[in-house]
Amino acid sequence: MRKLEITLNEEQYQHIQEEIKYGERTMLEEETHGGYEITLHVGVPNIYTYLELNYINRIDLGEVEWSFREN
Repeated sequence: MRKLEITLNEEQYQHIQEEIKYGERTMLEEETHGGYEITLHVGVPNIYTYLELNYINRIDLGEVEWSFREN
C-alpha cells in the first residue's frame, strides 16, 4: 500500500484547523451536516502544486510539497 504525503507549513496547518472549527460551529448553529474537501492541484509538468480547502469557504492554502511513499 502507498501513502500520499503532503507537507504543510505551520501557517497552512493553522489555517486548516481554524476553518474546520469555524465550519463545525456553523454547521451546528444551522443544524446541518456536511463535509469538506482537500484538493491537491498539480500542474503538469510539476511546476506549481497547491492545496485548496473547500468547506464553508474555498481557501487556496498555497504551494505545498507532496510525494507518494511506501507504507
